[in-house]
Amino acid sequence: MYFSFFPFASLGLKMKLKFYKNYVIGKLKESLFASLIGVTAGLSAAFLDFLILLFHNLSFELGIQFFHLTFLAVYMFVVASIESSITLPGLVLSLRILRENLFIPFFVWLIKFIGVAISLSILPLGREGPAMFLGTGLGQYISQLLRLPKGQLNYWGTIGAVAFVGAFLKTPLGGTFYVLENRFGKVLNVDFLINALTASTVSFTIYAYLRGFHPLLHIEGHFHWNLLDLIPSVILGILTALATVILLLLYEFFKFLARFVPENMRPLAIFPVVLLLFAIAHNHQHIHLLELAVTYQPINEVSSNLYPPSELLGVIALEMVSIAIFLSFGYPGGIVLPLIFLGASLGNLVAYYSPDKLSILALTGAAAMVSASLNIPITAVIMITEMSHQTLIIPEIVGVLTAYFLAKAFKILRA
Repeated sequence: MYFSFFPFASLGLKMKLKFYKNYVIGKLKESLFASLIGVTAGLSAAFLDFLILLFHNLSFELGIQFFHLTFLAVYMFVVASIESSITLPGLVLSLRILRENLFIPFFVWLIKFIGVAISLSILPLGREGPAMFLGTGLGQYISQLLRLPKGQLNYWGTIGAVAFVGAFLKTPLGGTFYVLENRFGKVLNVDFLINALTASTVSFTIYAYLRGFHPLLHIEGHFHWNLLDLIPSVILGILTALATVILLLLYEFFKFLARFVPENMRPLAIFPVVLLLFAIAHNHQHIHLLELAVTYQPINEVSSNLYPPSELLGVIALEMVSIAIFLSFGYPGGIVLPLIFLGASLGNLVAYYSPDKLSILALTGAAAMVSASLNIPITAVIMITEMSHQTLIIPEIVGVLTAYFLAKAFKILRA
């Protein structure tokens, strides 16, 4: 479809404006598919969050934490005996499925969903790994239901992963970048990003409507800074780099030990250590580590209140060992929330000597730890900014998507 116009005819310049109708129709279809995935992911993530909170409250109100942990270990043993790959971290398993063009059976998706609800309601782990796996499955199922070409299975699986992570972590833009950087090593092309952002925005909006619009990180304090404040930030960067190296060494060590145990036996083999770590975390009076994946309380605690260095170092060591053991021995969970907590704790440690900068240093530490551990510097900054401020991120994304995709439908041609 062409529109002729001659605003510069006196200069001998004639132009035609071409409207790509088929492009618009194709993009509208893709956007509808992405939105449908977003709706499904948002509802699923909201239900999973509800189950996590429900199981957590029941466990602690009834005083059955020991039974809860025992049931988790036995459950993971049973499901790992059926499907051994279920003990792999969600991120690793998702990337393998997408790269090798595999399909997630619904039964495997369901037992993972249940395992995540049981695990995150009692253990201080993250959400993004399981979310990526569950979202990948949802994207694949919807593409199959709509009878889309099988060659697009991984494409829509990736869109599903973006949608679930964006909702479950309350960071639609950061979640999008996180999945795409891990999947492709970059954010890929803009057209892919448009569908990913569409799905993530829809899923987050539904999730936030059902579970609350409050930011994940409730940071209070002043955010004024000057050039001299960059010195503590450099010190904090050095500390987070050191912490990252220690965490990676711990993870590799326990992963090496896990190789000597059959995959299905790993959750049971390490169970006594899990009980010990749980007891230590449960008895900590000031930092409620067991609330990490449920209400994110420990992140907000170390971001808003100063703690003695000895107490911080103790809880940092506890969380590092917990992450390395739980993920190495097959317990469902992710790593982003623990990394945010560790980084914020290191920021609190540095802020002990500069108390008025606690808020700035806590957020800086959180972003630095995520960046250093996962090699995603830009995504880390976006993610922490989204989690800590009630910005206009959703209206901004909607406006950007609409303007971009309509503007691309037109092309100016010389007559």
